[in-house]
Amino acid sequence: MRRWLSALLLLSAVPALAEGLPEIHLKIVGGLGQTIQYKKYEEPFWAQQLAEHSNGRITAEVTPWDRTGIAGSELLGLTRLGAISFGTISLSQIASEDPEAAGADLAGLNPDIRSLRASIDAHLPVLREIYRTRYGLELLAVWTYPAQVVFCNKPIRGLADLRGRKVRVASAMHGDFVRGLGGVDVAIPYNGLMDAFRKGVTDCAITAAMSGYQLGLHQVTTHLDPVTVSWGPYVLLANHAAWTRLGPTVQRFIERELADLSGRLWQAAESEGKDGVTCLTGNGACSAGPSGHMRLVEVGDEDRKLVRRSLLDAVLPRWTERCGEQCVEEWDRTVGRVSGVTAAEEH
Repeated sequence: MRRWLSALLLLSAVPALAEGLPEIHLKIVGGLGQTIQYKKYEEPFWAQQLAEHSNGRITAEVTPWDRTGIAGSELLGLTRLGAISFGTISLSQIASEDPEAAGADLAGLNPDIRSLRASIDAHLPVLREIYRTRYGLELLAVWTYPAQVVFCNKPIRGLADLRGRKVRVASAMHGDFVRGLGGVDVAIPYNGLMDAFRKGVTDCAITAAMSGYQLGLHQVTTHLDPVTVSWGPYVLLANHAAWTRLGPTVQRFIERELADLSGRLWQAAESEGKDGVTCLTGNGACSAGPSGHMRLVEVGDEDRKLVRRSLLDAVLPRWTERCGEQCVEEWDRTVGRVSGVTAAEEH
């Protein structure tokens, strides 16, 4: 009875939600197509949920950015020009051009997802203003991929053993972090990781646990240190002209739907990180496929101290140099205030 009543209430709510909506078809550039976030959440949201909740009036087609032939670093400029109306963009990919993008999730800053949420909530007004005034873009939503952890193909007891080793990174910030530990950073794209390990180009890699499992890293690496290096925040940006053309009624509908998607993605980021470790190590049942047999490194106080030391001695100083005085002042008032780290005083 309760289940039937809930279904009835949901069906009766759809016309109210859809009332007054025009017929519109959207084209979206989504996140990384190989991830669970895209397959389980983003793609169904754009391809199905919008149509279902609007009685078919709002429809969309979505293509993951890695299948568009466009480099991740080019997405921002193409969205600014209007060639892309809605683009899902990794903040780390655009941080080389806009250092402020990395500010909410500097490597070593957020040990857990609660810390990340606080940092992003504090920094969000700054990001909204930057992308609105600098690029003519509207920041519609923000979510994150799971924690970035460390894979190695030789035994390690902790982060101290990365000294002298080649470590794959995907951003300048992670490169700073690795150098802060005494390692050698090597920039390698995600889809080149398996080859890089097989050819000896890298000894270790920083990426998310479940992403690593799906790629097959447990077949070419032996040890997993699950200490959180950073996360993987993404933003959904809209070209201002395209967003304005939709009108207030459609905007409110999309914003309400995006709030639901964002909430589910945030929950998934935390649970997927734990599932990824389970699948890689075999310490429990893996729902994604056959378990790996990686050795799980215990995260102790020494690892946590090294993460913090690399943040303060390497990541933060290099980032403040790239970002400039005004950026640092804004960071201290926002992320610095909630994290307890003051960039201007530290450096």
